[in-house]
Amino acid sequence: MAGHKLAVAAAGGLATALAFGGMFAVAKSAFGHLDPFHLTLARFTLGAGIFVVALLLVEGRTALRTDGQLLKLWGLGSLGFAGFNLLTYVGLQSTPAPTASLIMATMPAITVIVMWARTKQRPSLPTLGLVLLALTGVSTVLGNGNPLTVFTGGIGVGGLLILAGVVGWVIYTTGAAAFPTWSILRYTAVTAVLGTFTVALVTLGAGFAGAIPTPSIADYTASWWQILYMAIPATAIAILAFNHATRTLGPANGVLFINLVPITAFAIEAIRGHQPTPAELTGVTITLGAVIANNIYGRHTAKRTATTTPPRPGTKPLTTAA
Repeated sequence: MAGHKLAVAAAGGLATALAFGGMFAVAKSAFGHLDPFHLTLARFTLGAGIFVVALLLVEGRTALRTDGQLLKLWGLGSLGFAGFNLLTYVGLQSTPAPTASLIMATMPAITVIVMWARTKQRPSLPTLGLVLLALTGVSTVLGNGNPLTVFTGGIGVGGLLILAGVVGWVIYTTGAAAFPTWSILRYTAVTAVLGTFTVALVTLGAGFAGAIPTPSIADYTASWWQILYMAIPATAIAILAFNHATRTLGPANGVLFINLVPITAFAIEAIRGHQPTPAELTGVTITLGAVIANNIYGRHTAKRTATTTPPRPGTKPLTTAA
């Protein structure tokens, strides 16, 4: 049974990586008709609706209650749905899709930093070194071969916006641990609704101020397949599957599947005729190598700790279910 649950979680993580890998190229193709704000609003209005219907069918109306945690859930939902997606899409307007996908590969490194801040437990020096190496790989791509370009401001704001969005997404996904009695479906549905409300407020406010255009019905119609892709595979399926993988496998292991996102994105761009540059290939290799090495190191350390730490009095030794 335990092995079956792990296999389902791993399959969910893989589905997320594939859906997210194609998300950047699909979103970029819709910008000719819809701006990032209205595309995000359309995506999550439909996606959140799917989550709510599923939650009502599975757990009933009582599962929509926030149990006195409205502000906390709203904050997490705003970071995960509004913050990540609005920042990513705005940044994507001036950032190539493969580069944007590679920035997502910093999630394991950022997860280490976020968990450090949350638990007040400093990671080991090898972990910090590998995190720095992963960020160097991303900087190599963003700086077109020169990672120091990040510090001179030569990469533009697009990449920095996407990176800020990734930080918000990591805080959102790891925040699910604060609701251990909630199902993954409930956490995802409630935060999706609250996050979509924030997206609507920001979009309507920007439109009212004249900062963004107001799309017509024809604009939405012209982008129908992009909206459906973003709402169903890249939202309803991917986010629920990723949250499940993160809870079942743990944040460090669940987030590892995100490393497949740039591979998927680069493969899609290669099919469309894009030839990766030496800087891109070097950066991808450094980033993926660092995060995989960090995961292997983390597994080895956890296994060594489990075998060398004696059980506390009155407790039974931990065993691994097959």
